[in-house]
Amino acid sequence: MADSSGIGHVSQSLQDTLRAAITSAGPFAGTQVDLRSPKEIPPPGPAAMVLSLWLYRVRRFDELENAPPRVGTDGRLRRAPLPLVLHYLVTPLSSDELNRHRLLGAAMQTLHDHARIGPEFLRPALQGEEDGPVGIHLEQLSFEDTSRIWHALQSPYQLSVSYFAQYVPIEAHRSLSDGAPVLETHSHYAAIEEVS
Repeated sequence: MADSSGIGHVSQSLQDTLRAAITSAGPFAGTQVDLRSPKEIPPPGPAAMVLSLWLYRVRRFDELENAPPRVGTDGRLRRAPLPLVLHYLVTPLSSDELNRHRLLGAAMQTLHDHARIGPEFLRPALQGEEDGPVGIHLEQLSFEDTSRIWHALQSPYQLSVSYFAQYVPIEAHRSLSDGAPVLETHSHYAAIEEVS
């Protein structure tokens, strides 16, 4: 289970997955996989290509919001981890439009082939006995939703797709307080005599 660095570990794991599949050999050798937003990345030179893998949204995984507490390794009852879903915008950057299309296709193929981040790319902090693999899913955003992202960047729309990583458990440090067991209960009822 991840500590507070879990978000960064997932981003690095995705970056490593894309680097290994895309940039090490073939037509995209030397392509950079950058975690900055497409707006922050300087325009690449004539022969250079960059793939932006930008984390633009973090939200709670609603299905696990009321998960029960867990027993920690120290035997104490701990709060359930904070379950997060991470949303990434994948944007190919190149001065050549056709290269952008090809780079986006290669990135999508890689993320489809690695729909779960495998142990070869998953950071050790994310590999707990109780944790399942982090799944990577293509997000079906409408053009309007995609336009909102680009509007927030104050940048014109560029060819891009959105993926989400589900779910990333962030471990709670605070244990639940141990209270004495309830041995008996008492109920007391009284009539309301006057309302002012």
